[in-house]
Amino acid sequence: MSDLLDVDSRPAPESSEDSALAEYVAEVCRRLSAGLLRETGDDLRSVVAAEVRSVQWALEDPAALRDRVPVHPPRLDHRGRVRMFTNPVLSQRNPLAPPLTHVSDGDECEFRVTLPLQYQGPRNMLHGGYVGVLLDDVLWYAVRHASTGISFTRELTVTYERPVPLFEELRIVGRVVEAEGRKTFAEGEIVAGGQVCARATGLWIAPKPRRDGHGSAG
Repeated sequence: MSDLLDVDSRPAPESSEDSALAEYVAEVCRRLSAGLLRETGDDLRSVVAAEVRSVQWALEDPAALRDRVPVHPPRLDHRGRVRMFTNPVLSQRNPLAPPLTHVSDGDECEFRVTLPLQYQGPRNMLHGGYVGVLLDDVLWYAVRHASTGISFTRELTVTYERPVPLFEELRIVGRVVEAEGRKTFAEGEIVAGGQVCARATGLWIAPKPRRDGHGSAG
């Protein structure tokens, strides 16, 4: 998904090992976040100690992460500046991002995820605001996949059909339904156990082209 960055094809000056380390530490932070909300007392201390040891292991053993291929290494933009994929939904390097798995592109773009405790609103249910965040990002991904440039969300309408559960696999699907000039319309849904939990429709606007060939939001 490196194409989601507005970058050229050059990698940034960071080794593959360091990129893998960054993504591994982000993964540890996600586990630790869930543990901080789940455990107390001695169990809490055990969770914290175990995750600290796992980071120390990765730092001390150069071969520890040898088989991990970084998903989102930093790249260089057209001006030669280092760019990180910071997206708080899709970036494997961002500890805030849930562990989404990219399943397919085509007429539909699909991601799957099992959300842990740190995304809870009502008990055992996904926070309603985060429902919108997930749909916004997956629909945006579908728009980006179907076009040759970036677009920005102009409108997003979310319909909540039923609670979105934690701790079970979710399918998050987005598709483009119409494109007209700089406008792209998309729709999608979050599905759990074969049932649609939430739907969204939205409008994305591509920036006006600048003289240098890159987009401008103005």
